[in-house]
Amino acid sequence: MISPRLTAWALGYGLLVWFETTLIIRWGLDLIFIPESGIWTVAGFVVTAGLVFIVGWVFFAWMKTPPVQRAASAIVICAIGLVADAFVFAYVDQVFPSMTLEQQRLFAGWVVWAYGIGLISGIWPRHLYWVPVD
Repeated sequence: MISPRLTAWALGYGLLVWFETTLIIRWGLDLIFIPESGIWTVAGFVVTAGLVFIVGWVFFAWMKTPPVQRAASAIVICAIGLVADAFVFAYVDQVFPSMTLEQQRLFAGWVVWAYGIGLISGIWPRHLYWVPVD
């Protein structure tokens, strides 16, 4: 169980990360999702794993989140982003007007990958630098 204060901060943080990511993808779409380049796609997914883990670590360090509350915080951060992304997918042609069908497929896989890593960051590893142990 997490406090209402931590929940509110996690919701806000999740929305902020979602909003920033959506803007980056909108403006840099052709630099991020390149269907013809398998190496670029794999590199993007690897970089995303590291960045998402850092995003979680920053929140946990900033809020001094103990390990028992990290998993719930990660769920809240990811849940609000998933809800927002549901609207993005419903209106993908308006949000990303130049996105091709191939890029939409890469984007969908990337979203699942990023939120999966985000959820894992809440439970592993148990000890993070500058984050309380208990």
